[in-house]
Amino acid sequence: MSGSSPCVLIGLDAVEITLVERLLAEGRLRNLAALRARGCHGTLEAKPTGFLSMVWPSFWTSTRLGEHGWFFNKLWRPEAMRLQYVAPDWLPIRPFVDAPSLRDRRMALLDVPFLADPPAGMNGFFLNGWQCHDDFGRRTHPAELWGRLQRGFGKPAQRPELFGPQTARTLLRQREEALASIEQFGRISAALLAEGEWDLFLTVFGGPHRSTHYLWNLSQVDVDGLVPNERHVLENACTEIYEGWDRALGEIVDGAPADARIVAFALHGMGTNQGWTEQFDRVVQRVHAGGEDGDAPRRGVAYRVKKALPWKLVRQVTTRLPAGVNHALVPLWSKRMHDWSRTRFFTLPADLNAYVRINLRGREAAGIVEPGAEYEALCQELKEAFLGFVDIDSGRPFVAGVERVDSLVGPDAPARRYLPDLQVRWADLPIHESSGVRSQRYGEIVWGHGFRLPSGRSGNHVDHGWFVAVGPGIRPGPCRRAYETIDVIPTVFEWLDAERPSWFQGRPIPELTAGSGPPVGGSTDG
Repeated sequence: MSGSSPCVLIGLDAVEITLVERLLAEGRLRNLAALRARGCHGTLEAKPTGFLSMVWPSFWTSTRLGEHGWFFNKLWRPEAMRLQYVAPDWLPIRPFVDAPSLRDRRMALLDVPFLADPPAGMNGFFLNGWQCHDDFGRRTHPAELWGRLQRGFGKPAQRPELFGPQTARTLLRQREEALASIEQFGRISAALLAEGEWDLFLTVFGGPHRSTHYLWNLSQVDVDGLVPNERHVLENACTEIYEGWDRALGEIVDGAPADARIVAFALHGMGTNQGWTEQFDRVVQRVHAGGEDGDAPRRGVAYRVKKALPWKLVRQVTTRLPAGVNHALVPLWSKRMHDWSRTRFFTLPADLNAYVRINLRGREAAGIVEPGAEYEALCQELKEAFLGFVDIDSGRPFVAGVERVDSLVGPDAPARRYLPDLQVRWADLPIHESSGVRSQRYGEIVWGHGFRLPSGRSGNHVDHGWFVAVGPGIRPGPCRRAYETIDVIPTVFEWLDAERPSWFQGRPIPELTAGSGPPVGGSTDG
């Protein structure tokens, strides 16, 4: 232990503050309420907005998207013309745990999403893959930790994701699994916290993220087919899940040292899934074909087989394959998912907003669009095309905006080559209320009333997060402004009296560090 107070951070993945506030007002989150009554609370923002699938790399690198480039679990590699899971040999990312000033600190890092490997010679515990919503493989330090936890607490209660169309039965299973997983992981966290003294204890609950993607509302199931008790249980499932993590939060807080600085936080929240991402590829194909029925040119046996199979079946299979097998399959089918000699633009994988990539000569190995005037004209053409589509039923646009990624991260950002060219944001119009879209230039695309999302997800991310912090030097009350997700870890370094690495772009939060760090105004642009 250093001479500083220990830091205990409790991450609550994708926990929505509007529901938190309602349940606090109703007296249903007693442990969080007690924490907030004696601590400082504030808002966290993920910047740039619209890349909410991967808020965690920004958190644990304390760098923005343009620096680290990790915006989805699979990224496009232009030099290879394929999608690929992130690997350090081609996308080196520096987590905070690599900082020399933490080398001798005693740390526990439990299920921090996408934090793939423990630091060399780590003094403490590292666990990944027990109940993360985003499974990035199973890793532990020491190596025997996984087996030890299974002997003491049973196998992980959270099983592979039930991705795809939902029924009352699958939603009820999602609820039961979430409650069991949160309770189990709370006991694991409290038990490991009790094992000696810690400089930094960081644990992240993934159960709320996974479950509320599907249980946020009942738009993806046949409500009329539910028996009364089922409907009541499912309509209250999110509340039960939040109450469950509040109990786990209380157990961890009760076990923390009296002089600890404690932070409960969520980097982003959850709201209604607008769902347009799951049909947007049809719009892009129509634009690419100039309004004709058809497709952007495609070829490749692996890709055609993948597209011919039902999405639910593919997802159910891939979630059960070892991580190494999945990592090998993605480059195989994606390398020939288009005829690159004829494809000017294409969509990238996404689950919230949509991303479009230009097949740019000199950047893509098989690029055909010339940089400069042709590229600029194509970006403008696509923006006008997407904004020109409206909902058939109401006449309202379903696209709220099309942003050039260069304007969000800067054209010279270190990781710019791995990012899309256009980001498409949705209007406040859920796709399940639409029967299709039309464009004066590109015609109609119809899917019919009552359309349900292939993913089965009624909930999706929103860009606001939050935190509550207590401990020495932290004054109770609200923060004066919102801070970025990249500011949390620099605050911890300040508490630990540890030198911040040169790559950090975040800055300590002034209200949490007794006036240290920069003046109120937050992160510097870097």
